[in-house]
Amino acid sequence: MNQLPYTAIPDTSDSNYWELKIVQNNVRSTTFIPRDKELHQRLRVQAWALIQASLTKKNRKGSY
Repeated sequence: MNQLPYTAIPDTSDSNYWELKIVQNNVRSTTFIPRDKELHQRLRVQAWALIQASLTKKNRKGSY
């Protein structure tokens, strides 16, 4: 698979990044699961750092 260089978590329409998990018991549900869990975790940490940096020091939360 030819991976694109991701710098942020993409929209769920990106089928190269996300895979679908469909559950059909009593409730029909679709869950999006990242194909590369390590990449997803790195992007989550980066996003969290950007969010925290944009907040005032008083409003910042602990690490992700």
